[in-house]
Amino acid sequence: MDLIFLHGGGDKAESRQDTFGRFAAAALAGDSGHIALVIAEANEQDAHESWQAYSAIFTASGVLPEQLQPLYTSAAAPLTYDRVAQNAPSGLFVCGGVTPYYHQAVCADPGWVAYLQAAHIPYGGTSAGAAIVAQQAILGGWQAKRQGTAREILFVGAGEGLNPLTVRPGLGLVPFAVDVHASQMGTLTRLIHAVELGLVGEGWAIDENTMMVVNGRAPHIHGLGHCYHVTRAANGLVQVIIHTTTDSR
Repeated sequence: MDLIFLHGGGDKAESRQDTFGRFAAAALAGDSGHIALVIAEANEQDAHESWQAYSAIFTASGVLPEQLQPLYTSAAAPLTYDRVAQNAPSGLFVCGGVTPYYHQAVCADPGWVAYLQAAHIPYGGTSAGAAIVAQQAILGGWQAKRQGTAREILFVGAGEGLNPLTVRPGLGLVPFAVDVHASQMGTLTRLIHAVELGLVGEGWAIDENTMMVVNGRAPHIHGLGHCYHVTRAANGLVQVIIHTTTDSR
């Protein structure tokens, strides 16, 4: 497995170098190449504002402006293999936004992932860009159905515009589900329900200002927060293990 960088959202200046900067260092190893910032917005103004925000984060992390290129996409014009190949990035970073919309714009034709894998290009994503990497991606929702009744599992503002807990096929870059803004938005509970209901096999909920780096071995965690690993035992019990940057597991 090539390097996958999963960021839980947020942007505290004191965490940038250890999170966004860590991805940039891998993507620009040897001071060559450029990072493609994948932006999925429905209108041009929102896309421009997203580019301005994320390019500012990366330049504040030490990336030169000429080492960044926007790769705009939308639900009407989703990301494709040809577009990624034409851009030829040394690193690809999917920005944050509304997760169901990013799923439409980035996962409609996941064949472009083969380009990254063949060229061993690191993938990074924050918030929505991290959630959609999973084999089975959690898109949002603030209710779970049990005994025929929809029950609240977190506050409606964290539902991403969806009512029921919603899982859809993602990019398949990691075998576990990912939820983001874990402590800050309470989405750890959504992941717990997704695992307990059997919608996903296991998952990680990542705090804001926190980066989880996956390379085929035990994930490495960097930044200011926690990562919560949620699994289900053979007896059906759900287990949550809390990891921080001090963990070597």
